[in-house]
Amino acid sequence: MKFLLINPPIDYKKVFKPFAIKAEIPPLGLLYIASSLEEGGHDVEVIDFCAEEFSKAKLYKHLLSADAVCITVRSQDVEVVSEIVRFIKSVDEYMPIIIGGPHCTLDPKYALRQIPADISVRGEGEEVMIEIADVLEGKRSLEDIEGICFREKKRIRCNQGHREIRDLDSLPFPARHLVEKYSYGEVIEGYNPTRGKVASIMMSRGCPYNCKYCINRGLFKSFRIRSAQSVVEEIKMLEGRYKFLHIVDENFFVDMKRAVKVLDFLEKEVDFDIWISGIRVDVASDELFKKMRRAGVSTICLGIESGNQDVLNFYNKQITVEQAEKAVRLARKWRFFTIGYFMLGAPIEDEKHFIRTINFAKKLPLDSASFSPLAYLKGSLLWEEAVREGKIKAHEYAVLADSRRGLGKFTAEELWRWVIRAFKEFYLRPSYILDELIQSFIRWDFRLIKSGFNLLVRYPDNVLKMGEDEMLYRYGDAIRGTA
Repeated sequence: MKFLLINPPIDYKKVFKPFAIKAEIPPLGLLYIASSLEEGGHDVEVIDFCAEEFSKAKLYKHLLSADAVCITVRSQDVEVVSEIVRFIKSVDEYMPIIIGGPHCTLDPKYALRQIPADISVRGEGEEVMIEIADVLEGKRSLEDIEGICFREKKRIRCNQGHREIRDLDSLPFPARHLVEKYSYGEVIEGYNPTRGKVASIMMSRGCPYNCKYCINRGLFKSFRIRSAQSVVEEIKMLEGRYKFLHIVDENFFVDMKRAVKVLDFLEKEVDFDIWISGIRVDVASDELFKKMRRAGVSTICLGIESGNQDVLNFYNKQITVEQAEKAVRLARKWRFFTIGYFMLGAPIEDEKHFIRTINFAKKLPLDSASFSPLAYLKGSLLWEEAVREGKIKAHEYAVLADSRRGLGKFTAEELWRWVIRAFKEFYLRPSYILDELIQSFIRWDFRLIKSGFNLLVRYPDNVLKMGEDEMLYRYGDAIRGTA
């Protein structure tokens, strides 16, 4: 059989239209499914509509040779995916359409109510897609497959279970050859420091921590890691083909011994510019950051979240404000491009908390800071508590911490205005602009200058220049309602 795997376009119209150019990294989850299907003897094609412009004409051409379609679904893309599915059914009403990904894992039955597909998969899809392929070839029945929902006449049937791959080393490496036609590595022109040939790599799934706002506990049943040997073998295959390596793990250093083995290999055997997405601030040390730098790590992301210890405790972050400051200052010492993530809106927060977080972010030598309003996300502890208290309906996937629903001390609009204020106060400081100019010369990386130029000058309607009311009007829908 031939499977067409689709990564749907992000709805840039709401949030990123003035900036978005290309996709940052390949759709790793789909590429794992693709490699499993290929290993099972099936033909596979991947379309990444985050990396190329979506059009029904393009999709139509690909449908002509497909026997089944699989689409990954993020909660914010439900409307887009529904439109794609309806178009596919208008071309061929008998085309089997399987949906999976985070949105389906959190509630596979409700996903089928929202999207007119045929099958919805809960959990990891590598094994289940082989089983579904057997069904489509008449070798077995859908009733026998664990962790799926499917349509049977006019009703939706669901089989119990949540699919999870216990031995990650058993998976074939992602089918990256299926997306070599795309250019990855640039989301906002001049702003993303990883421009060029980009490969992403997964070394673990899940997270052993239990932060109250995080949906990982809803997406994964357990935390699992790949062996250092398996990771090294995959990296060897990437050497010479890619310039940048993006490690997408939620917490790369949970197994420190394995992580150090991987860093040792990266230092001695290969040459990549490396971006690590998930680093906890409590692992930061001179010795570790020195090793990371020698291994080729250039960019790190830190989930700082707040400048208030009581808020960090409320979120169950198990870190301190002092550890966050130490981590950022060590990162500057070792010349990493450092991105800090912050949230505003915990139900215990008032204006003084917000001001402390904004001032804390400004105090830190960060190259970039991202501020977001707290959202109660389906699968998180915060969401589960709010559902039990009747503040959120079970089918709602993402709800802002709105005081009108008893989820915080501010309305959604007030919260969003604080987020805008945080962005403006952080980026529109002469000291920040001067610091990034100096860092550009120290690191001999003038993309930092271009980044600032694009954010402040090039795009006439960017977020930093918009008034608050205009910003709310243009982009507020993207975060106010449910996804």
